[in-house]
Amino acid sequence: MDAVSDNQAEGECYAVIKAAIDAFINKYLNISSISAVMINPHEFMQKMVAELAVGYDKQLTKYVCEMPATVPYSLLAPNLVDLDLRLYTCSNQNLPAICPRSLLKIKLIVDTHLFSWKMFRIDKKFKTIVFENLQDLSIIDAVQNGVEGDMIANNLNLEFPKLEKLYLANIYLTGKDMQAIMGHGLKQFHHEGSIIAASKMCKQPLGTLDELYLLWEGGLYPYEADNFVPLTNEIFNKTDGIGYVHCEIRSANFAESMVSIDWPYLTHLSLEYMMPFKALFDMVPNVPNLVYLDMNVGGHYRNELVNATELLTNIKEHYPEPSSSKIETLCLAGKHGPSCSHPCCRQPFREAIENLKWYWPQLKNIYFEG
Repeated sequence: MDAVSDNQAEGECYAVIKAAIDAFINKYLNISSISAVMINPHEFMQKMVAELAVGYDKQLTKYVCEMPATVPYSLLAPNLVDLDLRLYTCSNQNLPAICPRSLLKIKLIVDTHLFSWKMFRIDKKFKTIVFENLQDLSIIDAVQNGVEGDMIANNLNLEFPKLEKLYLANIYLTGKDMQAIMGHGLKQFHHEGSIIAASKMCKQPLGTLDELYLLWEGGLYPYEADNFVPLTNEIFNKTDGIGYVHCEIRSANFAESMVSIDWPYLTHLSLEYMMPFKALFDMVPNVPNLVYLDMNVGGHYRNELVNATELLTNIKEHYPEPSSSKIETLCLAGKHGPSCSHPCCRQPFREAIENLKWYWPQLKNIYFEG
């Protein structure tokens, strides 16, 4: 009896909510944007958001849903322009149905094992999904459990004729989907994840790119440390003609390999560890077009700072001629503690670093952050 009573009460409660939503929709006719941000919403709240979305379906231009989407609903939304969904608790059966025709921007945070492109197929007869007007696509793996071989499965054909911006984080695509996404006039490509995945994506034509940003955490894929140099050299030898090529490395696992790199077209480099300046000087000739260098010199690098101070203070004894470096901006950031925080090295290091302007003659700006 208790279970029956509970079900009856829930049904009555939902009927009240549904009536309230219908009244709201009838009163406020011109709403075109819905944003729902909840961490652990009750199922009623999820149903309410779904009902609102369906109620404003034909006029909706922006839909942001940052909550577990466990309620199945149809959101064809023929005029939707901006879509931002968190789908990491969705099963394939619970994915909303969304018309892709008018979309200009899509951001999806997903579990790659559950996500399916079928949510954008409004007619099951079609084997091709055309994102006719899409310009900006972001897909992020919320659980970051992807390893080499795990990818978004897809037996449909995708077309992105106007895509200009692509952001992928820990996302692995089939070869066919890579070709579809990278194949038409892409201008900006931001990739976070494994070097292996980045290498596969960068085997696609890159000639239309204006910007390429690659971020590697390191430490997740043992194979990568052993193959860091050949994989990255292959990538950065293909980037000729791209005006902005930025690599960010957040792990010191690759530090010893950096002196062996050959990245002729890299323009920006960010390191979240302190590279010894001797090794740094050995590396820079291998990145001849580098104009921006960002390096962590947080407080726990005291010994490295002392060594760097000594080297930089006497730099002309070690390097009698200026280098051919094109570096214009050096940013020294204390990302894991105050920059140069230890009293014995803070001021001497800041004074010694000025000598770099002699060794790197193009250097105009030195910034200390943190």
